[in-house]
Amino acid sequence: MIQSKNNIKTDSKGKELKEYNQLFNFIANEVDVHQYLTDCISPHWHKELEIFILLEGHVKIGIEDQRYTLSSGEGCFINSNILHSFSCENSKPCLFRSFIFDSNIVGGTPGSIFDISYVRPILKNAPAFYPFYKTTQDDSPFFSLFHQAFYACKKEYCGYELDIRYALSKMLFLICRKFSAQKTSLHFSDTQEKRIKQMLTWIDTHLREPISVFDIAESANICTRECQRIFKRYLHYSPMSYVKKKRILYAADQLSKTDLPITDIAMECEFASPSHFSKQFHEIIGSTPRDYRNTVRTKE
Repeated sequence: MIQSKNNIKTDSKGKELKEYNQLFNFIANEVDVHQYLTDCISPHWHKELEIFILLEGHVKIGIEDQRYTLSSGEGCFINSNILHSFSCENSKPCLFRSFIFDSNIVGGTPGSIFDISYVRPILKNAPAFYPFYKTTQDDSPFFSLFHQAFYACKKEYCGYELDIRYALSKMLFLICRKFSAQKTSLHFSDTQEKRIKQMLTWIDTHLREPISVFDIAESANICTRECQRIFKRYLHYSPMSYVKKKRILYAADQLSKTDLPITDIAMECEFASPSHFSKQFHEIIGSTPRDYRNTVRTKE
């Protein structure tokens, strides 16, 4: 089954929630980044591995504190538990396909030859992010395997899970071989990664309460200056600008899913007044809260 969702749901710890088939922990997505509010997929992480192919347009991918740009026909691998985001480079279509899957699909039983020789080296030593280019001869099998797996997922014929598993296994083997040959690593310090995740998680669980930079910094046991530096480095936002954006996205979700008065939603999201909320909402979403709700309801 191919998913085409336009939002990211996380648990209380900030990890993305998936709607897996419990017997086959694999998700295939096909969606345009423009379908997401603000034309971006907010910073998030998950323990599953991710393989991404851009079919159309240009996308900027944030990997921890680094930024990479992919163009149509290019792809990438994103390792487990890596903070990442996607944003459009322009207003043109930005269509992608991706697989998000549990490494056990390939590794099988913990301690097996597949787990020890091919999966663990990737989880422990591979780069956080690895790009693939169709113009590079060694990368062409990566794209062929991806399209084979996507076709199998789309058709869901008898035994399609075996074909997907085979393709994923071969793709991970290519990834393992490439980083072993180049001996590169883009992982950042565990301390920095832990701090940014702690702060993002704390923000998500306190959006409907008063928040200050001091509160955010305290959640990671650092000073406000270090908090501001980390946000600028990893997210290219100030802490409070990030909080404002998250509150607006939460408000948009409430507008689309509930009948709560706009004034109540504004107060719930800690905006000083309905007029201030409307102004900030329009600045980020591109329409007033009322127009946004009417547009969403019309599409249902």
